[in-house]
Amino acid sequence: MANELSDKICIMLVDDDLSMLQTTAAVLEEEGYNVLACSAGKEAIDEFHDAVFAMVLDINMPDISGLEVFEIIKSRNRYVPIIFHTGYDEREKRIDIRRHFRPHAYVVKGSDPEQLLDTVAGAVESYKSIRENIVLNETLRERNKLIEEFNRSLEDKVKRQVEEIQRTSRLKRYVSPQIAESIVSSGSDKYLMNARKLLTICFSDLKGFTEASESMEPEDTIKLLNEYFTEMTKIIFQYGGTLDKFIGDGILVFFGDPIMYENHAERAVRMAIDMREKVRDLRNHWLEMGCNIDIYFGINTGYATVGNIGSAIQMNYTVIGHQVNIAHRLQMEARPGQILVTARTLSEIKDIVETEEIRQVKLKGIHKPVDVYNVLRCKR
Repeated sequence: MANELSDKICIMLVDDDLSMLQTTAAVLEEEGYNVLACSAGKEAIDEFHDAVFAMVLDINMPDISGLEVFEIIKSRNRYVPIIFHTGYDEREKRIDIRRHFRPHAYVVKGSDPEQLLDTVAGAVESYKSIRENIVLNETLRERNKLIEEFNRSLEDKVKRQVEEIQRTSRLKRYVSPQIAESIVSSGSDKYLMNARKLLTICFSDLKGFTEASESMEPEDTIKLLNEYFTEMTKIIFQYGGTLDKFIGDGILVFFGDPIMYENHAERAVRMAIDMREKVRDLRNHWLEMGCNIDIYFGINTGYATVGNIGSAIQMNYTVIGHQVNIAHRLQMEARPGQILVTARTLSEIKDIVETEEIRQVKLKGIHKPVDVYNVLRCKR
């Protein structure tokens, strides 16, 4: 039983009205919460601890008012959500309290218990996300601290090595950590160099995102994009792709540098198929948000120039050339869910995928029509 209780979410309930305290505690416990009930403000301050995920707080109490308790608790943990649960039902008074204290929510006593339960559930989910972000930020800070210490140790080394070390550290911006570490450990000095190479280039974009973002709050737009880019980056790195850049809601990836894979065309197409499947999963809750969004791709294989391009102020490791333009134009021609590839790419993957041929397509800015194929699925 003790283990069962320890797995429950802890909610602190503060109210000097014992009848209301017991009733509300029963409602919350029935919902599955572990309730820490306090009948006075000072008791709540003394009993508050880090395992509390939300506080339901009365305002009018004899020893210490709920407003004072609010300020003290927030000084200890500014993130924990506090819900004012009080008999104050005058609209102007509620507005004044919200303006000065910014509680998570304000629920009037005697209202529908479901309203309180919904509010507590929302507060708990919000706090869970905040705690996860705090842990992530702490992890990032520790990682950055280690990186800074490592960089400081490099200052004692020969100055002529500094530029090479800086270029090495940049690898993790473009390829998976495993590939970056492999290149660094090999001692190779041929990576991130300007060169003309045979590559497979993939452009992807989201159809319907611009229209959907017009009706979304900025925070929701950023959340959707971050979710999308996070999942896509995992798949890109899984197949050894080099992440060139995010372009709005689009992504440019290429294969064949800095690691030269013999099957770079296959890797690019398999990556696109997996990305398409993942977006179909994400669409389930995107549609619930009113966002009818889908992904489409353009993939081409050919010789392109890859290297550091930019100015003395800012450089980017990127890919340019006619073959890159073809991949981009293919993506612009694609319909939602389509993975369009050129004949050169198809020649490398024809034994592993099923395709449908599209008649020669006149791509914008490309003089000659291009044979285009839509990748349907991998062969069994």
